Amino acid sequence: MSSDDKAKTILVTGGSRGIGKAISLELAGKGYDILFTYNSDSKEAERTASEISALGVMADSMQVDLSSRSQIESFTTKFLEKGIRIFALVNNAGIYDGSTLNEIKDEEWEKIIGLNLSAPFYLSRNLNNSIAEGGSIVNISSVYGFRADPWAHGYQASKAALIHLTRGLAKELAPRIRVNAVAPGYIKTDMNRGGWESESFSKWITKSTPMKRWGEPEDIGRAVSFLINPSNSFITGHTLAVDGGIGL
Repeated sequence: MSSDDKAKTILVTGGSRGIGKAISLELAGKGYDILFTYNSDSKEAERTASEISALGVMADSMQVDLSSRSQIESFTTKFLEKGIRIFALVNNAGIYDGSTLNEIKDEEWEKIIGLNLSAPFYLSRNLNNSIAEGGSIVNISSVYGFRADPWAHGYQASKAALIHLTRGLAKELAPRIRVNAVAPGYIKTDMNRGGWESESFSKWITKSTPMKRWGEPEDIGRAVSFLINPSNSFITGHTLAVDGGIGL
């Protein structure tokens, strides 16, 4: 899979549920061993690891709050001490807050920026030398990295900045590592549960989406798999919108 020590492990942040779990399972199905992080639910992480292992690959998980700079540093130090080589880093962990300008509290803003933007930066900085030559970094942004609503300013700003970070890292790390992003639209995850379980809102999104449906986590998993595939080695600095056309 790689020209560098045949690295076949992929690190997925926030990999125990939702989009992260779908990414982990999709890549496990391609034969990659999966190391994923989770925030707090160890039982959920164990269940996901069992599902990954059932696909015939190795699975391991590590608990870390990626909104905490100190925990990121502790995590990456342990990672480097173990000498783990990976084929790809998937920066998926993220948080959404729909507050308006006068509603959002300072600590909420800082946590959103910390998890959605700073964590991918710190992980890419600290671990890029552990990525095999020909490997990838994939950042999970959002359709709201391109468009804006009059709320969720922290989320929108962090996802837009993540797209630009992707472009800058792609230039710096080429040709050894490719860096791309995926921008999901409205996906049926726990984070969006309030939306897709609301009949009126769900119908509005379906109507507004040219493909006339909500996305599934597996749609994002397949997009990530496409971007890290060595056969697509001429793609870097790109943000792939997987949004059913709602961002057009």
